[in-house]
Amino acid sequence: MIAPFILFTFGLVFSPLAFGTVEQWSLVALELATGIAYIGFFLTARFSKESVFKIPGLLPLLLLLGFMAFQLVPLPGSLVKIISPGSYDIYSPLQSLSGGNDWMSLSVNRRATLHELLRIGSCCLMYIVTVQLLSQPEKLKKTVNIVIFLAVAVAFLAIVQAVGSPDKIYWIRQVPHNAHPFGPWINPNQFAGYIELICPLAFGLFLFYKPQVKGNESFRKKFVSFFTVPGIHFHLFLGFGTVLMVLAVFVSLCRGGILSIVVAGAVFLLLVKWKFPGRGRIIFPVIVVSLFLAISWFGWDLIMTEFDHGFDRAGNVTDSRLPLWSDLVGAIKDFPVFGAGFGTFLFIYPLYRTIGGNAILDHAHNDYLELLTDGGLIGIILAAWFVLSVLFHGLKMIRVRRDRYAVLLGIGGISGITALLSHSITDFNMHNGAVAYYFFFICGVVVASVNIRFSRYAGASSAGSPVRSLLKAQSNIGVVLLIFFGLFLVSATLLVQGGTFLAWRNYAAVSDIYVNKQLSDEKLLKVADNMQRAVFWDPLEGFYSYKLGTAKYYLDDSEEAFKQYILAARKNPLDGIFLQQLGLLAEVERGKKLLEEGYKRGLDKDSLALTYAEWLLWNGRREEAKELLADRLSRGNGKIIDWMALLNSYSFSRQDIAEILPATVDAWILYGRYCEKKENYSDALFFFNTAADFLTDVLDPAPTWFREIIHFYRRQGLEAKSLAVLRQAVERVPDSVYFHILLGDYYRDQGLSYHAKEEFERALFLDSSNRQARSKLRRLGYGDSYK
Repeated sequence: MIAPFILFTFGLVFSPLAFGTVEQWSLVALELATGIAYIGFFLTARFSKESVFKIPGLLPLLLLLGFMAFQLVPLPGSLVKIISPGSYDIYSPLQSLSGGNDWMSLSVNRRATLHELLRIGSCCLMYIVTVQLLSQPEKLKKTVNIVIFLAVAVAFLAIVQAVGSPDKIYWIRQVPHNAHPFGPWINPNQFAGYIELICPLAFGLFLFYKPQVKGNESFRKKFVSFFTVPGIHFHLFLGFGTVLMVLAVFVSLCRGGILSIVVAGAVFLLLVKWKFPGRGRIIFPVIVVSLFLAISWFGWDLIMTEFDHGFDRAGNVTDSRLPLWSDLVGAIKDFPVFGAGFGTFLFIYPLYRTIGGNAILDHAHNDYLELLTDGGLIGIILAAWFVLSVLFHGLKMIRVRRDRYAVLLGIGGISGITALLSHSITDFNMHNGAVAYYFFFICGVVVASVNIRFSRYAGASSAGSPVRSLLKAQSNIGVVLLIFFGLFLVSATLLVQGGTFLAWRNYAAVSDIYVNKQLSDEKLLKVADNMQRAVFWDPLEGFYSYKLGTAKYYLDDSEEAFKQYILAARKNPLDGIFLQQLGLLAEVERGKKLLEEGYKRGLDKDSLALTYAEWLLWNGRREEAKELLADRLSRGNGKIIDWMALLNSYSFSRQDIAEILPATVDAWILYGRYCEKKENYSDALFFFNTAADFLTDVLDPAPTWFREIIHFYRRQGLEAKSLAVLRQAVERVPDSVYFHILLGDYYRDQGLSYHAKEEFERALFLDSSNRQARSKLRRLGYGDSYK
């Protein structure tokens, strides 16, 4: 059992350190390590006649995996229309183009669901092998100690990194500009989720290893005895580690993590009081006081400020998750029973999105809502069945067990599970590779620990070896089935992940070739050949079929191109680019429907809106194009210049454009600047004048808006208009040093030195170190006062 245990331990150490296992390479490595450890254990147990135990929650977990596999199976369209109308509606625009092929899956993106099946399958293997391996007491103790030591080290690293290198992971790896790394994770929420699972285990062992001091001794003798008994160093380390881990969660400023770690503490305390009435009167207050002092050293202000972000001045909740969750009501109604397919949230959400901007929201920030959208009622019932089976089994065994190690470790595991379940209300920890992996590991620890039998209690198996667990032995046929299950899952992982890698390599070889009609046939054939191989290795990836279709189109093989575009759209019917490409090649009415659906479904709606608008204009549908662009601009100004250039190329008038632009200052300034660059000064003046009119009604104007308008008027020689806006800026943004200096310059140029002096002095009052204001005052003759 040495090799399987080493691989098992490797996965536990590797998953958090590999940047939280969020990248493909780390996820594949973890899946393979877990799978090989699982197969190694079962084959060794089979040939050595060691016991394999039945474990609670296995049936719903296997049913959940079976349900995910069922979502992948192509079904007749008529059946899908009955059992999942939402999935049928997603595929329906392609039905008339598919040449009579009306088969479709319940999942709206089979590739995403397949990869999610492999990830959850790997977690299932982790749960099973954890229970089996850790049913041996020495392995249980060794593994739990390793995991706790690792978590304490990661917590320490996270705190030091937050102080010394808050923008890099391990001081070397850059992260995206909008990320907030903490420890090995790119997101502090996932770091908190990991710590929530491990911290209660450390606290449980801290209580178990507490030295026993005689009550009738003097305080001096108790003090000396406490620090000289065997194991005191480990006890103190566990106490220090517990405080450090909780402190790290507070320092991460993750609100959900902070509340969840408090939940973990409360659940732990309740279960200990339930199992051991009257104990822990001193140790719990000591831990709480230590934690309070440690957090006070870092400061409570940042923590309280972070919690204030979720409320406005009137006390109303303003958290950005609420609009997101509200949007999901429609998705849940459309996919109530079978869901849209596991792993498809990223693709399904744009259909229901009302939140402005182009930020990609790949998760629901609520694992329960995402489970409902992905798996429907069936998915959430099976998942709840598994978790409740583990929790109820753990509580039942804790109630009857007397072994303190088993009981305290079981209580710690249940507290950690409860904490993560609480955190899942506001975040997506179950979709992080390392955190999900550890969740199933902790579930396994709970089952193994509450059933553990140490040698002095152990009986004997039929083979004569000691029985180390209260769990019942698995039947021979059950063991064989579990072996085949593991072999199938590992084989599928190798096939799918290996195919994904080989397909990517073929694409990477031609990814720098921009496919267009000027490209030589030789290069187009090279792209087509590579994309054909990529499609072979990763047949569910629509992008490769799309690229192959584009190469075929420029090779004048329109029939094959159209076929590949249909295949791409069927593989991912929610990719707006695929649908729009089909629409551009289809006849007018069908093309309009596909282009419109592509716009609704796509992630990058600005680019898709531009394609759709251009098609409408090309086909003489100006009013529809105006309505589309007006609607899009009302949600943001991301592509305003590209859109306006398109409208100008179709000779839209000033009045037409005014009807399209939203009534916002920045939109009119942007278009006014565009007209100025095109030397269309009369239109530029019209749009800047309108922006200035809007500016008077804005409650909280941006200083840059005033600057843009002021300097435009100056460039046009309209000093009176510029001065009027400048005075408005000084009045509306009184704390801006820039506007006071600018107004002072105007007064100085007009010979009004006294008024200029007042403005420069106001600027200096706002910023006493402003050298520009001091210099201007000295030039006015006030050198002695402003050196």
